[in-house]
Amino acid sequence: MLELLKFLLEKLDFLSIAEAVRKRGNRRAAARLHLILVQSYEILELYSILLEELQAALESHEVVCERHRFHLNPRHVSSLLARQSSNLAVMETLTHDLLDELRMIDNEFAEAYRRLMPGKFGILFDAEWLLASGRLPLAETEPSAFPASADGAYRTLWFTPDPPKEDRRELEKYLYGWNGREKTVLDVNIHDGDAFFEAVREYFRTEDPEGRLKDLKKVTEDYREVLLSTFTTQDLLADISKVRRHYGMLP
Repeated sequence: MLELLKFLLEKLDFLSIAEAVRKRGNRRAAARLHLILVQSYEILELYSILLEELQAALESHEVVCERHRFHLNPRHVSSLLARQSSNLAVMETLTHDLLDELRMIDNEFAEAYRRLMPGKFGILFDAEWLLASGRLPLAETEPSAFPASADGAYRTLWFTPDPPKEDRRELEKYLYGWNGREKTVLDVNIHDGDAFFEAVREYFRTEDPEGRLKDLKKVTEDYREVLLSTFTTQDLLADISKVRRHYGMLP
């Protein structure tokens, strides 16, 4: 997930886009650029909280009379994941609409985006759906492979208030779409005991989410610097309320 977002912010040429918007004096597009930055900060903040929650669960985990005890509320984590899904949806819509608007200036921007992130039903949509279902994708790989890891396995942590009653094998079979081929799916539920904590430890050990989060923060700060060096505060904020209302965003 973190690698996917870093890829999006790195590959879109925001410097050229910002300069084109400035030259045209398009304050509505400037407001969208600003809101994309705001949304990036929201995503970063929630990921920081999620990683802190998982670390706290690992540090507090103990087994007493064959019962697993730890500090983590699955309802709370599930709600954080739902919020993150909403954040991704807003980010995708803002970027999609911005580049549609920029067709009038230079179609190259919109076409470059579509080659990277093909449509609403591309990889961002897959990420949104997984998060909305209470699942944290663990793959930190090239977007072309997402949500699978480099080894082809689909790994998620699944947060539910109670142990799932579904047929887990049948659920895993269709979780990523059924194409007639068997997939390696490791959809580990918070109620799975040792398997859950081993999956969390493996995630921190092999994927280095904290390091990736730091890298994503750097990319976001670079984007912020582009906006501050290209636009005045008035340019960025003049139409912000209109754009927020358009997307139903709170002021």
